[in-house]
Amino acid sequence: MKIRIATCEDVNQITALIIPFIDEFAVDNNGRQLFSAEIIQRLVENSEVNYFVYENSHKIIGVIAYKKPAHLVHFFISKAYQGQGIGRTMWNFILDKVQQTEALVFTVNSSCNAQMVYEKFGFIVQGQTIENHGLRYVPMSFDLSSKSLN
Repeated sequence: MKIRIATCEDVNQITALIIPFIDEFAVDNNGRQLFSAEIIQRLVENSEVNYFVYENSHKIIGVIAYKKPAHLVHFFISKAYQGQGIGRTMWNFILDKVQQTEALVFTVNSSCNAQMVYEKFGFIVQGQTIENHGLRYVPMSFDLSSKSLN
């Protein structure tokens, strides 16, 4: 098992991993389209986005990506592998990278279902649930100023 930088060859596996989660936060087709293979490929190729996969026996079972300097854009663990510490491992991996920058706050637009996970990682809700661009989410932030791992 390893975490590595995502490549364009990973896009189909990444898309397949995300599809089971889409109805948890997409409220219409506009929101669903934001997770198409084409959009994911653009993220993987975007120099302003650091996109990583967690691989087990050449199968992608987790993804995490953030837009520089510190906004989490994707964080998904295959449902079959949840509860095994993979999410915590990936979060710590990304947190370590972002803590090496000058960023003071890490932000995420969390799905309502994932809010408790982010709270366990130390994120704090920053406002009410929002519906925008076909997505329903809770704005959250993580204070990086203490520079300590959770």
